[in-house]
Amino acid sequence: MLRFFGMLCILAGSTGIGMWMARELDLRHEELLELQRLILSLRGEIRYMHQPLAEAFFRLSVNAPAPFGVFFRNTAEELELRKGSTAEEIWRRNQEQYLSGLHISRQELAQFQNLGNMLGYLDVEMQVNTLDYYLEQLKIASACAAETANSRRRLYRYIGALSGAALVILIF
Repeated sequence: MLRFFGMLCILAGSTGIGMWMARELDLRHEELLELQRLILSLRGEIRYMHQPLAEAFFRLSVNAPAPFGVFFRNTAEELELRKGSTAEEIWRRNQEQYLSGLHISRQELAQFQNLGNMLGYLDVEMQVNTLDYYLEQLKIASACAAETANSRRRLYRYIGALSGAALVILIF
């Protein structure tokens, strides 16, 4: 009986790991899509509403889910105060503090950080062009993430279950 529960725990654990890895792929894709939606909204705030960056970030934070909402709200508040920090420093500090737990890749985080380096000191047209360029990068990354998730989701689940079954056979 105890042996059976041990086998069941090993099987459940390895299957759970496979499902967790598959979910990580889906979370990356969802976060990229959300980021794309937010950047489109930011683009609209800057281009059509002619909002200053701090006000655009604050308006964006209202409807943004966590952690993006917190990131944009705190960035807006710090931009308003400007305690001797540049917009680039504020962006980087808040990104490290609030967006470090995202499931997106390091390259995608670096691209997001580069976006923060370009915003704030350019004129409206250049900011919109910068956002357009970043949106194109996001579209490519999102398509790649969707393709990766579709091709590997089932594989991770099967490998988790099969590795657990192999481990049970080897141990017991």
